[in-house]
Parts: sequence; C-alpha cells; structure tokens
Amino acid sequence: MRQGEGSAPGARRTPMKALVFRHSYAREALGFVGGRFTKRAYTAPGAPTSLKEVPEPSLPAPDWVLCDSTVSGICGSDTKQIFLHGALDNPLTALLSFPHVLGHEVVARRADTGERIVLNPWLSCGPRGIDPPCEACAEGRYPWCRNFDRGVVSAALHLGNCASAPGAHAQRFAAHEGQLFRVPAGMSDEAAVLSDAASVSLRTILLAPPDPSAPALVYGCGTLAAAAVGLLRHLYPDVEVWVVSRPGPRAELAAKMGAHAVLPCQPDLLVREIADRTGATPRVPWSKRAWLQDGPGVVYDTVGSPETVETSLRVLRTGGTLVISGVETPKRFEWTPLYFKELHVIGSNAFGIEDVRGVSKHAFEHYFDFVDEGLDLTPMITHRFPFREWKRAISTIARRKHTGAVKVLLDQAARSDRT
Repeated sequence: MRQGEGSAPGARRTPMKALVFRHSYAREALGFVGGRFTKRAYTAPGAPTSLKEVPEPSLPAPDWVLCDSTVSGICGSDTKQIFLHGALDNPLTALLSFPHVLGHEVVARRADTGERIVLNPWLSCGPRGIDPPCEACAEGRYPWCRNFDRGVVSAALHLGNCASAPGAHAQRFAAHEGQLFRVPAGMSDEAAVLSDAASVSLRTILLAPPDPSAPALVYGCGTLAAAAVGLLRHLYPDVEVWVVSRPGPRAELAAKMGAHAVLPCQPDLLVREIADRTGATPRVPWSKRAWLQDGPGVVYDTVGSPETVETSLRVLRTGGTLVISGVETPKRFEWTPLYFKELHVIGSNAFGIEDVRGVSKHAFEHYFDFVDEGLDLTPMITHRFPFREWKRAISTIARRKHTGAVKVLLDQAARSDRT
C-alpha cells in the first residue's frame, strides 16, 4: 500500500492488527472471575482485551495524519484496563468510549513523510477541531481541557481510550498534526518511547519542587518512579532522593537511576527508617502505627494506593506536600495527619506546556533537552516483545515480582511465529 493511502474519505481501509478493549459486563465478569484463579484469564478468548484485525483508522479531519507504529510502551493505564483494576463509580468513565484500541506511548513514522515522531496523546481542543480553544488549552494546560467529550472524535481523554481514534498498540494509528513531535536525530527509539512517562513525572516534580533542606521521597519504583528519580537527580542535584521499594531488581533500578537510599516498603519499617535518618520523633497512637512531624518535605507517590497515601501522610514533615501520580482503586484510609500537619495534597497524571529553568514549552521538548544533556532513563526498559507476543508481555508484567518487569515494550516491526 502506498504511503498515506486510505486517509481520504471513502478510500479503501486495509485491515491491520490492533490490541482492542471491548467493554462488556459479560466479558468483564468472565475475566474478573477467571482472574481470581489465573492472570491468563485476562487475555484468554472471551476476555475484554484481544488482538483483533480491524480496519486501519480513518482521518477525522484534514489536519490528522496516519502514522506507522515502530515500538509502543505498555502503560499502567493499559494494564489496569486489561486486569480490570478499577471501580464502576470512577467519574472518568464519563470521558471514555468503547470499544477502543489501547496504547498511547509510541515511537512511529508519519505515513506521509516517513518522519520519526512521538505522540502527545491528549485529545484536547486542538485535535478535536474546536476553535477557539477553551481557556485551559489556550494556556497549554491540555489535561484541564473542557471539551474531552466534544468535537470530531468521540469522548476520550487521550488516544488509547477513544472509540473513534484508535490507540498506538496497533500497526497504524491516526493523530492530529499538533500531537506529533519529531524525534531528534540522535535519540534512540528506547529513549523516545519514554517521552510520555518522563513528562508525567516532570509535571509532578514541577508542581512541588523539592526543598534542598529536606529529602525528597519517591514512593514506588516502577516507570513513573524511575523517571522521577532520574529527573530529580538531573534537575536538582543537591537534593537527597530516597526511594521506597521492595528489595530486588526494582531497588537495584532505583540505585542505578541515582537514588541516595532505598527504604523498606513495609509501612511501620518505613516510618522507623525515616525517623532514624531524620532524627524525627515517632508519635505512637493507640493503633501503634507511628507518624512523624519532621520527615521528607515532599513525597511523590507513584503508586497511589490507600496504603501508600496513608503512609505518605504519616511520614511527611508538617506543612509538606504529597503529589499523587499513581492510580489505584480507592479504599478507606486514616487521613488525620492531613489536617493536623496542614499538608498539601496534589494529584497529577498528565502534562502540557511546562516551565523549566524559566523556559515554557511542551514537556516532550524539555525531555528531549534533558536527554541531550545526558539524562538516561532507558535502564527502566526491562523487556521487549514482538507485537504478536502481547500475551507474553502482559504475563511478564503480571508476574513482575518474579520477572523484574518495569517498562515493557511491544515491537511492531519484529517478527514472531507465536500467537
């Protein structure tokens, strides 16, 4: 097929392979029940997620282009859908549409020019053809867009959860011109595919920059955490960075990314360790779950579970800040330290135009600069599979305590006999 063919209305749309999530209570019940016995149930026939043959995407507007995927990263938002981690009362279900092709972390080539690009996946006013844009988009705050359910594509926050604009876990996807960023000539695909994750972590840091007089604590050591550690060490070399992680490959990754210390993830042991390191006095209530008033000045919680949020509130110094970028299903937790210590809590899992060192530009462009300056986040890439071996990739993530998986890639260019 010639480059760009199929983009015009009415043109023949060639079939392609894509990783599709189909919302169906019957499918989700089957996956949920089976998943209690084996993680393989989430990728078995009849589950919501499957590799399907679908038509290549059409272009919703003249300023959209087709792109050929080279390599895509499996994000936590992908696996949370695949493993059915979520709640029916999640407000963001109002801004999703089904069925959709998963995936938004990708290095690709434009079908019309062959130019190598990375995708800014946000489906804000520009990609939706809304002009003038809302106030948030006009200011470059794309995640604050007021029009995620309007315009030329169906409701969605970004590519990867939109029914009418397929995501990047596919041989081809379509995107708006403004969503595409040219990859610098000297940058590897491996570094480029981390642009999205690095940008999420960059924004969490910029929302609450660390104070050099106190340690910064990164909770977790997955993709966002590894990126946060690397960025903190690159942007704030005088700040001491501590990471909370299980022993093993992830703790080793934290050290490789530049963490000054790796602390235990068991909450009581963590509180005790921080107290010993800072000289803070543990306050021991009836529950025996100690808390501190003189711990880290900021915690970047990349897990976002009830346990990590509660523990973060317990260890933060009075007046400190908790930035939550991890996304887990909410449950009850003890939050008294939040008001007693007058803590600040910020949620963030996105990016847009960001101000770094007095320069305002897109987070991707800042990341490109950092890589050129020597930042290397690629040690977090632990596995790479041919696209057709997506089930092996998901299984590797499901067994990450044993496999050490952090960032897992799907290679659309690779060949495999497996299905």
